Amino acid sequence: MKQQMQMIGQAMLVPISIITIGSMFMGLGSAFTNKETLDALHLGTLLSKGSVGYIAFSVMKATGDVVFRNLPLFFSIGVAFGLAKKEKAWAAFSGAVCFMSMHFILNTLLDSQGITAQTTTADWLMKNQQLDPVSAVQKASVYTTELGMFTYRMSVFGGMAVGLVTSWLHNRLYNVKLPLVLSFFAGTRTVPIVTLVVGSLMGVALFFAWPPIGGMLASFSQMIGSSGLFGTFIWAVADKSLLPVGLHHLITTPIRLTDLGGSMDVCGQLVSGTTNIYMAQLGCEETPALLVRGFQSGRVVIHFGALPGAALAMYHCSRSQHKKVVAGLLLPVVATMILFGVTEPIEYTFLFVAPWLFYLVHVPLTGLIFVLTEMANISIYGGCLKDILPVLLQPNKLNLWGYLWLIPLFFVIYYCLFRLLITRFNVMTPGREEEEASEEEIKLFSKQDFKNKAGEENSFARQIINAFGGPENIVQFDNCISRLRVEVVDASHVAADDVWKKTLRAKGVVHVSDKGFQIIYGPEVVMIAGDCKELLGDA
Repeated sequence: MKQQMQMIGQAMLVPISIITIGSMFMGLGSAFTNKETLDALHLGTLLSKGSVGYIAFSVMKATGDVVFRNLPLFFSIGVAFGLAKKEKAWAAFSGAVCFMSMHFILNTLLDSQGITAQTTTADWLMKNQQLDPVSAVQKASVYTTELGMFTYRMSVFGGMAVGLVTSWLHNRLYNVKLPLVLSFFAGTRTVPIVTLVVGSLMGVALFFAWPPIGGMLASFSQMIGSSGLFGTFIWAVADKSLLPVGLHHLITTPIRLTDLGGSMDVCGQLVSGTTNIYMAQLGCEETPALLVRGFQSGRVVIHFGALPGAALAMYHCSRSQHKKVVAGLLLPVVATMILFGVTEPIEYTFLFVAPWLFYLVHVPLTGLIFVLTEMANISIYGGCLKDILPVLLQPNKLNLWGYLWLIPLFFVIYYCLFRLLITRFNVMTPGREEEEASEEEIKLFSKQDFKNKAGEENSFARQIINAFGGPENIVQFDNCISRLRVEVVDASHVAADDVWKKTLRAKGVVHVSDKGFQIIYGPEVVMIAGDCKELLGDA
């Protein structure tokens, strides 16, 4: 069960990968088509409405809008693709077929009951059903339009449900055998046919089941909204605690993209999920300020203050003869974290050399950071320069003053606390090896060092496959943004953790189950996994 949940979390990264680019396009496009921003930057004349530059940024904004308007479809395709074991292209196609079938049937059934886009607006409900404004908005929020079809507002949940059902059917039917007369429809062609029918049945079932579910989600989102700072703390702790097992996406994605993150009227349109609200607010000239309780602002304190403080503590705790090597190891990691938000190299260092340092110190401090940023009314989207740079172009919508004291405060707290704990409990962070340790032993993650030691006859990818016991011992081989995720036949044939860390330059090893492994490599894992898949014949 745990392995399956991790695979679901991994599959969710497929559609999530496009959100980053979509948010950048939306942020930049919105900034340079916003009159107030252009006036503040004295670009009103250069980028006047109708000019080539204005049109270019309008296209950029629309490109980002494509992503956020069609996330449910992207999730249905991406999850089906990510969880398919073979013939992934057919799984993705089948996911799209199932998604459209489900929503078209819902559209048909709703129309048969006289429920349309015109009869579910808040104004219509207040006028014709005498509902109060809050009840009218809550009832109207149950409905939306997907690909031009009026349907229930199931958001990313609907897309994920379609993706999960499609992948389950695909993995059982992609190689099905049929009688000779029906052989044209056998194998992979069977899957979209079946999902067309299953999608219709899902539409019929959800026509009756979704109203109470939608009402429950609306109530739950209200509970999150009313839970205050305690709820923020619990969410942040859960999110960080699940990072090592790769399930944090199951916590963050619903908050970011569904009703669980709350709903808000932005420029006359109801928007659900914190990320969607942020993007809508960036694109709305009438919005005076960004969302405060968006579960994002604490990441800036962590990336710019807390973890750099921990990195400095690691440097000062290293032996004098190793400090130069440790500095060369940590500086790129800190720069990458600030620029792109990749925290795993530092967090996993603590996680694997001293798990208690991660769970008993870093995790609760993370919860405290998110609480304090919310108390300071900080409003910003993103947690690294890549994300926040477009937002900074609309300074009139931001409140960043709290960072002036929170970032240096937690830099000092992490530096002092981690330096004390590392020395007090002799935590073996990089550079604290014995004095006779060679420079090569500290540069465990150097690609060039490995190439110098590796024989030309065997590629790095081949050594990784052999470390898993060879192709015949690998049941499933995949990756997320930072680690290999592999299921094997016999775990006794897998190399020891020390071999992965010292010889194969892994940053850490997670034993997910008796037969499941995660090997952490950081951002370069995409290239490593591609080479391995090519050798395995799965590319």
